[in-house]
Amino acid sequence: MLKFFRRIRYDLMSTNKSSKYFKYAIGEIILVVIGILIALAISNWNSNRLNKQRNAELLVKLSKELDQNIARCNIIDTVNNGFKDRLKFTDSALVILNKGITADDLDFLTSKRIYYTATLNLNTSVFEELKNTGSLYAIGSDNLVSAIQNYYQLCERESFYNLELSKDILIREEKCIEGWFNFNALYRQNKERAIAINPWIFNPSSKDYLFFKQYIGYVRGHSNMMVHKLEGIVEASKKLKQLISEEIELN
Repeated sequence: MLKFFRRIRYDLMSTNKSSKYFKYAIGEIILVVIGILIALAISNWNSNRLNKQRNAELLVKLSKELDQNIARCNIIDTVNNGFKDRLKFTDSALVILNKGITADDLDFLTSKRIYYTATLNLNTSVFEELKNTGSLYAIGSDNLVSAIQNYYQLCERESFYNLELSKDILIREEKCIEGWFNFNALYRQNKERAIAINPWIFNPSSKDYLFFKQYIGYVRGHSNMMVHKLEGIVEASKKLKQLISEEIELN
């Protein structure tokens, strides 16, 4: 093709047909420009296609990460000694403590580990990938990008509050070491001896009884709060999944 155009250009120059040569040259330039524009258009189309494909893949990964967070919330909210289980237990324990502990209540009160720090450990790896690769702001509509940012800010905030409130509980737990926890450990080995050397257990006015009651109250409050917070994360996860699904359908 190039040899063909060169031959025409050479023939026009050799026959001194200047006006025709210039017209041909202009036409050749126009053809080159059109070719470049077509190539650029094809390149842009292919680039946009690849970007849409990559965004769709990232959105699918993000949706799966939300599924993992929903599953994680359900596990730590509902499994044995999860937040709902603790809430139910501490509600019953407070009823007992308010009326006064009796010997018949001790098997129930010692039946569970009342509290341990349950970190949320929500998944954020796909979100971090979006931020670190600069893909976040190009992944979809402004509404979707804002929703993604708000969701992960929510996860970070609730994880922070959970750990901060856990610190308050651990402070109250320390006050129960010489009272409730020593009693509990001994009760599992020798019930009669545990009761005999811990008369405070039946005295609502004793220091150790009050420390234990305060500890149960804090665990109950924390459990109640986290039940609602985890439900909020699950609801936010489902809403974001819906937005992601709509974005994928649009593309």
